[in-house]
Amino acid sequence: MFKKFLVVLCTLAIAFGFSSPVISHASQIDGENPPEVSADKKQIEMAEKLSNYFELDKDGNIHFTADKETLMEMGISEHDSKLMTSMKPEEFSFEENKDEIQAYGFVGLHLKLGPKVRAMSAVAAGAFAAGYVGWYVKQIAAAGPWGAGAAAAITASTAGIVGWAVNKGLKKVNVGVNIPFVSLSYTVNIP
Repeated sequence: MFKKFLVVLCTLAIAFGFSSPVISHASQIDGENPPEVSADKKQIEMAEKLSNYFELDKDGNIHFTADKETLMEMGISEHDSKLMTSMKPEEFSFEENKDEIQAYGFVGLHLKLGPKVRAMSAVAAGAFAAGYVGWYVKQIAAAGPWGAGAAAAITASTAGIVGWAVNKGLKKVNVGVNIPFVSLSYTVNIP
């Protein structure tokens, strides 16, 4: 279902040209420009599976519901599985940032990587972050006619960018696109 969603988003963005000069990127961090990164097939598949384990309770708290055994069956190490299942709802957050509209605005996510996700392997951390972000990126997709292309680009690049950030020991990374006269970003805390 996640793959079908991404295919539809990409098709709409291309067909209608809403994402004209959209370039998926992570912005410069600590004086270093990240490479053009994309997730490998394994990370995308893992992110798709993990996105099914995020749930919102009646109080608006996010819960990761997979157990260690399920995660290990997906090919995630025991160490990474323990880290993922130890995350508490209060450690997650997803907040909209109110930015002024600029000629080329940033549409995307400011990811703050907590100690648990940074302690994972790059592949597992990237897949976990992409699964979490994929669950939420529908907010960007629904924001306007340009949202579908932006959402597809963000989701597709999150796993690779987070994996790169974990390998570099970074605590923050921005994943998004530049869209003319649009500015919409969210700060996402991943434990």
